[in-house]
Amino acid sequence: MYKQVPKKQVVLTSIILAISVMGDSMIYGVLPSNLDEFGLTAGLGAGLILSANRWIRLASNTWAAKIYNRFGLKKPFYLSVVLAITSTAAYGLFQGFWPLLIARIAWGICFSIQLVSLYMVVLREDEQYRGRLMGLYNAIFRFGSLIAVLVGGILVDSIGIKISFLIIASVMILCFSIIPLLKESDTYLDSHIKQSENDSKKFQKNGGKSNTWTLLTGYRGENSVQRYKLLAVHYTRFTNTFAISGLVTATVGLLLRERIGESLDINGFTLGVATLTGMVLATSWANEVGLSTYFGHISDKFGRKSVILTCLPLIIIGSSVLIIESVLVIIIVVPIVFAATTASKITLDASAGDLSSESDRSEVMSRYATWTDLGAASGPVAGYALLSVLNIQWIYLFSSLLLATGLVFYSIANKHKTEAS
Repeated sequence: MYKQVPKKQVVLTSIILAISVMGDSMIYGVLPSNLDEFGLTAGLGAGLILSANRWIRLASNTWAAKIYNRFGLKKPFYLSVVLAITSTAAYGLFQGFWPLLIARIAWGICFSIQLVSLYMVVLREDEQYRGRLMGLYNAIFRFGSLIAVLVGGILVDSIGIKISFLIIASVMILCFSIIPLLKESDTYLDSHIKQSENDSKKFQKNGGKSNTWTLLTGYRGENSVQRYKLLAVHYTRFTNTFAISGLVTATVGLLLRERIGESLDINGFTLGVATLTGMVLATSWANEVGLSTYFGHISDKFGRKSVILTCLPLIIIGSSVLIIESVLVIIIVVPIVFAATTASKITLDASAGDLSSESDRSEVMSRYATWTDLGAASGPVAGYALLSVLNIQWIYLFSSLLLATGLVFYSIANKHKTEAS
């Protein structure tokens, strides 16, 4: 019976997150191809709007942990759902930079609260089940994103932006009926959090010559080769999230609009640009829903290095090919790039864990997450800022060059072998 309770709790919290994230996922498919209707232009402002939720998470993840420690599970979830509903409704009700920026910041705080709380729920289970539960959470969570970009694009093309976002916001009210079913934290969880806080304080007091390396990687050991390997993993993940999760995801709608205008006619059947953008972006979350477990199995079977050195060139070539002025190229290549990115993400996640030890694993993974968020946050900002001085084709070439630096760094660092590799 004990084994069933954590699974149920992970499912419930994941469903809440999947529903709450729909507004955020939808804005990525809708905003780039409808900048005028949001009162924005293709520049730095649009990039900041799309990335503000990620920038705030660099701070709000810490806040979320403190909120959870003080108020438990249910109360923070009520607050987070209110923030999710408010931010999603704001996308439809307001125009202009500042209202949308505030809405995106509110969503970022909401996401931190829900994600940190979900991790805490997973920690209630024995360690041997955590991987499966994390996979279950990721599948449910990304399914919400998948539905949002598909349905959201169709809604916007059919009934307009305002009503579409209000409909999605109203769906989120369902979360209030799920929250009462959540189980509050138990003694084990509280003691685990306190222990983690004590470990963190001890770590902060630790100085020494490896201080710069711990700042960059979270690694406290003395093995210089392992340090470089870990930094290469962190940096490669940064380039992936910057170029693909950040820049390509935020601008593919703009790229499609540049190629096809308002709609695409296929043998008399018309597809609106928002619908087509949603369909293309949906392949990213479809990959994570359906292929994450398979990619993880491939990584375990053939090795992390083999997967990374196969996927990164695919991503680099794919993002470069997108400069070709063909809608068909975009429709074919973007899903391939997203699939390779999912495989590299899963493998890099595992690599970071492989290169950490029990004593510094939390610090290493925390730093890895920071590099990930930094890339995802800065990608849209850089992309839309560069649009004011460069054509979108040059921006995609720039992203390919950045990805290439990650490939070179990773390749050089992994010429050596360590016990952790």
